[in-house]
Amino acid sequence: MKHKKLIVFILLLLIIYFIYITFHDDKINYLSIGDFLSVGVNAYNEKSYGYSDYIANYLKEKDLLKNYSKDFANADFRISDLQHQLDMNQVINKQNKSLSFKKCLREADLVTISIGANDLLTEINMSTSDIEVIEEDKILEIFSDKMLDFEKLLKDIRKYNNEEIIVLGYYNPYEYKKIIPDRIFNYFDNKMKNITEKYDIKFISLFQLFKNNENYLPNPINIHPSTLGYEAIYKQIVKQLDQKTLAFH
Repeated sequence: MKHKKLIVFILLLLIIYFIYITFHDDKINYLSIGDFLSVGVNAYNEKSYGYSDYIANYLKEKDLLKNYSKDFANADFRISDLQHQLDMNQVINKQNKSLSFKKCLREADLVTISIGANDLLTEINMSTSDIEVIEEDKILEIFSDKMLDFEKLLKDIRKYNNEEIIVLGYYNPYEYKKIIPDRIFNYFDNKMKNITEKYDIKFISLFQLFKNNENYLPNPINIHPSTLGYEAIYKQIVKQLDQKTLAFH
């Protein structure tokens, strides 16, 4: 009798295992959202091969990529734009299919976000007549205000996705002019990291990554990264993937 029960138990386990193997999808849906970094705008204002394209190719080469989309990203997006995109549940058409933003968020196994840089850049340019001079108090005031919106955005995004989310910080686009001291961007990093940790979201410091790497920002009259810059971002993200996301696929 005991042997029969054991055999039945083993058969049940095998059935469960085969059901799991049959229906379990071990490949990754990757969604890249946000601003010009997610789009991949290069140092000459051209849509180019960005960090998310590198990630998608990396996953594809490992036979881990199911779907990849940066279709919801927009080079000009600010925090409020991404929030509006989520609130309105934007729908796009791709390959004769309608895709909603919330549905893509729900289905994503990996989400990368770059947002907020346009907010700071716009406010700085609007409030400063001479870009050679930026008041520290003013930029910190602007940043603190935007971080309230940033936190609300991350909180709302978490409602639709419980998987791996990685947020990119801000690099210093004016490093070649030496007009914003390092302590400002260190402050940015600390504040953003504190917010992301509240929602179990990974944070990557682009300030530290780009600092003293002129090849990442080769055009002195343009704030966008070079191909080398995007590749460096991708490599930093992959370090996070190797630790968590890839381990479960």
